[in-house]
Amino acid sequence: MIKILTKVEVEDFGKWKAGFMSAESIRKAAGSTGSQVFQSIDNPKLVAAITEWESLEKAKSYSQSPALREAQQKAGIHGLSEFYVLESL
Repeated sequence: MIKILTKVEVEDFGKWKAGFMSAESIRKAAGSTGSQVFQSIDNPKLVAAITEWESLEKAKSYSQSPALREAQQKAGIHGLSEFYVLESL
């Protein structure tokens, strides 16, 4: 199982979280098996999400999809996201 840790700064956490949750069905159709959302205690505009994927190939495909770009714009993401590919040991 592959996990992707994504860190990003957002305009508004509530707006971002609503957008992230509404895209759950799109992620699942692309091969995601679940997700968790985190918010920084020190800066509520900094958020992180861990998404689980069936394979690295499916995660990469989704990361390059127009659906993701559209969801990011709607969610009010500032700048570039940081991505870290993780594997359970």
